[in-house]
Amino acid sequence: MTGTSISLDDCGSTASSAPIFISGVSLPEHTADVAASLAKARQDGFDYVVTSLPNTAPLTSHVAHVGKHRTDVTRVESKWWSTSVVGMVSDPDDGHSASRGFGSAGQSLINSLCRPTTSPEKRRESSRILWGGLEWASHMNIPAVILPSPTDDDSDEDEDMFDAAPCKPTSVANKAASRDYAQLVSAISTSSICTTSHVQLWIRVPLSMQAMQAFQLLLDRCDHSPSIGCMLHMDRNIEPGALPSMASALHAFLGAGNVKAVSWDTGNFLRNKKGFPTLSKSYQHIFSMVYGRLGRTVRTLVEGQLDARSDHGGASSRLHHLQYLRHLRSRAPLPSKLDSEEAVLETPYLDSLQSPLQPLGDHLEYQTYETFEKDPVKYSNYGEAIELALLDGLARGAYPAIKSVFTSLGRLKETSESLRERLEEASCHRDLGAIAEIDVKEVTILVVGAGRGPLVREAIAAVDRVTSISLLGTEGNVALHAKIIAIEKNPSAMLYLQSLRETEPSWNGAYDPGVPDLANGAREIVPGSSRISVIGCDMREATSHPILRKMIENQQARGDIVVSELLGSFGDNELSPECLDGVQKCGVLKDTCVSIPQSYTAFLAPVSSARLISEAKAQGFHPLNHCDGPGGSMVGVQRALETPYVVRCHAASQTHDEQACWTYTHPHVSKNDADTGKSSAEAAADVHNDRCAHLSFSSDPTNGSRNGCGYGAVNGDIVRAVEGSDIGATLTIHGLLGTFHSVLYESKRTKRTSTISIAPHSFSTGMFSWFPLYFPLKEVLRVPPASTINCSIWRKSDDSRVWYEWCAEVEKSGFILSTCSIHNPGGRAYHVKK
Repeated sequence: MTGTSISLDDCGSTASSAPIFISGVSLPEHTADVAASLAKARQDGFDYVVTSLPNTAPLTSHVAHVGKHRTDVTRVESKWWSTSVVGMVSDPDDGHSASRGFGSAGQSLINSLCRPTTSPEKRRESSRILWGGLEWASHMNIPAVILPSPTDDDSDEDEDMFDAAPCKPTSVANKAASRDYAQLVSAISTSSICTTSHVQLWIRVPLSMQAMQAFQLLLDRCDHSPSIGCMLHMDRNIEPGALPSMASALHAFLGAGNVKAVSWDTGNFLRNKKGFPTLSKSYQHIFSMVYGRLGRTVRTLVEGQLDARSDHGGASSRLHHLQYLRHLRSRAPLPSKLDSEEAVLETPYLDSLQSPLQPLGDHLEYQTYETFEKDPVKYSNYGEAIELALLDGLARGAYPAIKSVFTSLGRLKETSESLRERLEEASCHRDLGAIAEIDVKEVTILVVGAGRGPLVREAIAAVDRVTSISLLGTEGNVALHAKIIAIEKNPSAMLYLQSLRETEPSWNGAYDPGVPDLANGAREIVPGSSRISVIGCDMREATSHPILRKMIENQQARGDIVVSELLGSFGDNELSPECLDGVQKCGVLKDTCVSIPQSYTAFLAPVSSARLISEAKAQGFHPLNHCDGPGGSMVGVQRALETPYVVRCHAASQTHDEQACWTYTHPHVSKNDADTGKSSAEAAADVHNDRCAHLSFSSDPTNGSRNGCGYGAVNGDIVRAVEGSDIGATLTIHGLLGTFHSVLYESKRTKRTSTISIAPHSFSTGMFSWFPLYFPLKEVLRVPPASTINCSIWRKSDDSRVWYEWCAEVEKSGFILSTCSIHNPGGRAYHVKK
């Protein structure tokens, strides 16, 4: 074989913007001949093929084996086996699999291992066949092996050996068989086949509530091994009336099921008027739902027998099926969800756990600043908030007049980009050369935690915009000049700010930095301009810097507006409250000072994700200190599961609408009001930032479908699809998902508000500066229908640390069905340094 190979493990990891759609095919006539399968599959555009695992047991015995040996192992290069072949456990070559269809391949072999009625001799023979085939897959470096479904629809003994549905009794034999199968899968997943050779196990799961719940139970019993995944098998019709309930159950399963692949049975396709394969409306919706959520990582498989009377096209006779599935993949809204520049940039971060930043204890890297500054929404909304605050300040006369300047609009147009744009848009006939007297008012803006200066740039632009609005408005003779104090503790970022201060005219009152001052020692103030001072210190220690000390001593020189971007994924988890309170305590702000953001609210919701809990457990085997290398102490599973993680959740399902935990507002009580008699600094000194919240999430028949994975805006199409769902599925909860909503500024005067949010109900579309905060649960919670999930979370602190503690429990009819211990008590596993 020659050509380009495509690794199944690299699905979605490419930086290319080309649509991701890795597809495979299973050809019944060539299941033991990879060379023939690949030749046909590649010709039609498939990326991988499925092959049956051989029976190697006779080859290692003393009994002569008469039969057909595989020759593809000598005709296909190793690169194809490791990138373009998936193995499949099949029954011994007795024709049984062919008669039952591909959906039940290997079921007889597994039944003989898991049924209590199987004779010891038959059990030993089946074990040799299974393990021999798996060892061969490991030897060939095959990336994944398909195992049969936990359900056996054709069993003569019982309908379902893993039935978890509460409405149907399950026999003792079936319960034992389900545990035996789980033990077998667990043994495979912990063997060298998976741990050393990294073979993935794809367990076939038909699209039914019974089968999906059975697989979740199997995953629980196997401790959510990362080697165990699901291949959703689309093999049965979905009646339109059943779609809402199926869609809500599938939403939960896309998180809990660790879905690796989707199999489309050719027998489930319909025919359009021209004779080409198509899917029912119900399945088209299911396709959009599954691929809209997992399209950048999930693999696709076309399998099943064909109708001999029809022309299906291509060398594989399944080309038309592939073309139709690609057509569905290209229909809106999937390309905008999966192929946008933002989606491509996010791909490496999908379900990858990251420790939250320690902004007070550590300095951010240059690249981190650069990445955050690319956010197209965050800084635009900050700029809008600063503009609203400045307009309100002008309206209430908050800023003192410092000078009258005689100039013309024509002259100001040369230095004001905003004024130029507004004059061009207005196409006005005003005399640009007329000299007018303009009253210049001065506003003092503190940008705390300035980083590389993105908020400074937004403040400069906002001052310019407000001045142009004022000059072209009804008053027409008022302009702003801003003193902007950029405070940053990172010495390396300070160098960047100082470089901007030395090179950018907009940072120097609209003058070129090299132009000398006027003879009298002062430059003429340009209306709408800003002068920036760069100060290196901890924002909470303003009294340590001489410029800030002078501001504290002179009340008129204190800050009118304080701007910060200290928010974390959970709002306060990067210590924004402690930082902003520290600034206020120093006395560097006026009693009338406005904070941007004005407030931020933490939200919490249960999340189901086998992938995330598996990743969290894996953190326990990482070195506690990365400098020690592999030989150092391990993190440990307890510490790993009591640590919150920032994550771009993907293979996850938020099962309920998020609820508010608490809100912080800034600045605190001030203005020397008659009730308290306290100044701004004194008010901040009395504040304590510990919090607690106790939330109850009632049963939701839709399983929170509209919230998707918990990151992104609420999906209106899903909301309509699940309307009428009245059968809640048994949920598996693996943790809690923290998000935030922040009011940057709300203008009471104009009723305009600028916000940023990663909470699904108010998500700021296009913003990518924050991913949710995942709080793992050490004990997985199974939640029956009509049950309530009670969650508690505490924000605790001492003199040097801030940490969270959390727990959850399941309640039904007043009884506690299950609970988990309080995580991270006393901050024993994780904390943020003050």
